[in-house]
Amino acid sequence: MDEIIQQSLAGKRFGLMGFATPEGDSIIAALATARGIGHVIGAQPLIPGLSSFSPFDACFINASATSSGEHPAPIEMITRSRKPAVIVGSFEDLVTGFAALFDLNREFILRPCKPEELLLRTHRVLRFVETAEAIVPTAPRNGTRRVVVADDDATTIVMISTILKHFKFECLVAHDGKEALDMARQKKPALVLLDVSMPQMDGFEALTALRGDLATRDTPVILISAHRDEAEVVKGFSLGADDYVTKPFNSGELIARIGRVLRAPEAQ
Repeated sequence: MDEIIQQSLAGKRFGLMGFATPEGDSIIAALATARGIGHVIGAQPLIPGLSSFSPFDACFINASATSSGEHPAPIEMITRSRKPAVIVGSFEDLVTGFAALFDLNREFILRPCKPEELLLRTHRVLRFVETAEAIVPTAPRNGTRRVVVADDDATTIVMISTILKHFKFECLVAHDGKEALDMARQKKPALVLLDVSMPQMDGFEALTALRGDLATRDTPVILISAHRDEAEVVKGFSLGADDYVTKPFNSGELIARIGRVLRAPEAQ
């Protein structure tokens, strides 16, 4: 295990809400390997006047758990809180619970989750203490905050657009690679976000066309894919992508990667 991750989790207290006993026990056991302390918590706070999450450094939330009696579902409770959280669920849970993920200190893990990934994402929610202003540069390379987002999936478009607009970017939506290429040529955006799998012209083809055009060859491009395929990642970088993001991602990860790509080169 990475020593930095172990040091960041050691002695920290984590509350677990909404998990069945076997899954909860596995999360607690994974935390224990990094000397983190996991506790199962209920919707009713142990200390009057405090929220259920107050005593903990961060929380684990079962996105699939439903409401019980007068108590709301755990995903609804964490949405109202600023507490760092790792949310565990299915891709459908990710879509329906997007509001809970819209924060820099939230991470999402698809089931089944490996202990190593769980610890890494826990470390990340504790690490995201920078402000949005520190992550996103105020002056991108060409001075504009216009971003072209190309994806044929309506849900992904809504998620990415919401994140970008929250951070004061102008968002232009394309539904395929050809439309994204035309927009990039006409609008001269600061960045193009390309989904790999699209009709007419996929992300790789659109990237190749962008890099082959004098007007767009220097425009930063981030590829987005639902597949964690090493060969696909290598292909993207070899064609000139500036970065590569895999779904599911949270707002913190996406905006941090955008900030890194758009940050103006330091003076020579």
